[in-house]
Amino acid sequence: MLGESATHGDGHTLAFKGALVERLINQCGFDSVFFEASHYEFINLNRRLRLGQAVTTEDLLSAVGGLWKFNQEFQTLTSFLLSRAQTGRVFLGGLDDQLGQAGQDYANVEMVTELTNLLPQSERQNCSAALHNRIYSDYTDVAPYSKPDRSRIDTCLSEIRNASAGDKTTSGEGRKERQEMISAAQRWISRDFSSEAEDIVNRDRSMFQNFEWLQNHYRNPHKVIIWAATVHIAKQGDPTWGDRAGTNLGSFVHRRYGEHAFSLGFSALTGSYRQGKTDIREMPAAPFDSVEVQALRGGDASASYLGPARLAAMGTLPGALFRHSYQTLLWSAILDGVVVFQAEHPPDDIRGK
Repeated sequence: MLGESATHGDGHTLAFKGALVERLINQCGFDSVFFEASHYEFINLNRRLRLGQAVTTEDLLSAVGGLWKFNQEFQTLTSFLLSRAQTGRVFLGGLDDQLGQAGQDYANVEMVTELTNLLPQSERQNCSAALHNRIYSDYTDVAPYSKPDRSRIDTCLSEIRNASAGDKTTSGEGRKERQEMISAAQRWISRDFSSEAEDIVNRDRSMFQNFEWLQNHYRNPHKVIIWAATVHIAKQGDPTWGDRAGTNLGSFVHRRYGEHAFSLGFSALTGSYRQGKTDIREMPAAPFDSVEVQALRGGDASASYLGPARLAAMGTLPGALFRHSYQTLLWSAILDGVVVFQAEHPPDDIRGK
């Protein structure tokens, strides 16, 4: 499991992760890559590959989503992964159940049509409108999104599930995929009106459920790479978030796979990063006793790796592994390994070229 700052704005980390993924696939037998990205878009992408339909790098970038698709450092990896997915050497997946990301026309539009078309004609328009309004947050101050709106969507999804189960016009594989998309959408909707803490924990729980579905759906034994923010893939999440107990995707994976799971975090001693779309910020000054300073002490290397033993020997100390701010934690209980760069830099946005 390969992490990154929760800001998703670290170009050095992104380039390193891309090169690492290629080596893990080419040299270490890894054959699956799952992103913190749209579960629905990747189900559709895999369905198209299975049916022999054309899939382009733009299709894969759309499935991956805006966190990474516009970064120059991600482009080479996209071509690499697509070529191997097209030949069946690599299986790709998305773990996130959220809908409404820009540019994801399948999840936001085509899937809604595909699902609501299973309903009787008299129900289609109302259910389609209800789902569209929620996906695009198409409400007004006078009539904001409400619990009755959610209840209406819930009813629609339940009726779609029943109709899908009885549909004989779609292959068994297609029905399984459709049922999974409905389940993921129901989990997404169920978090509406939850507290922030409940939303954080239940979103990660849903990502683990999507991970398990992908594991079971892919029939051959395989070694998986998960690409997501460190707060999601760590052995336990940020103790200041969610339920304050560290319940996250990584904790579920480690509970399930034990020593066969490995969480790798990233940080940097100096440099800058991107916050949001355009805000470039300087890295905070590292405390003298931090993970970052200790990792690079006594040498002029551009990067250093800390494995489990070195992390454990360091004990409790400051580190900026979750986001670009320092927290004093027992990092060996949170990560299995850490890569620390001498300097970070923002990703190169291809939209500016």
